[in-house]
Amino acid sequence: MEPSDYCIISTTTDTKENAELITQTLLQKKLVACVQSSTIKSSYRWQKKIILADEIQLQMKTKTSLFDLIKKEIEILHTYETPEIIMVDLLNANDFYLEWIEKETLLENNNIKHN
Repeated sequence: MEPSDYCIISTTTDTKENAELITQTLLQKKLVACVQSSTIKSSYRWQKKIILADEIQLQMKTKTSLFDLIKKEIEILHTYETPEIIMVDLLNANDFYLEWIEKETLLENNNIKHN
């Protein structure tokens, strides 16, 4: 068990309902151990315009090996045409936290039914 076997995946969405749908789906399928959400202000370029928007940011703690499954789920559930889905490796973390992530997520990248 190495910290690099684990990651944080981040996405943003525009509604609490979509954030909750993504959160509950990923937790129920044991693809993530934890999802933290917070309201943020985002500024970005989209279709030749500068956009200022309120968004909900989701940060998910999980195994690196589950990234592709999580990415597919988010793409299916997300309301955005081009959702942000970013994975950052955990370079350092305490062993007890990594053990908790290990216990709360799938044992391996096995077959998951997508919606």
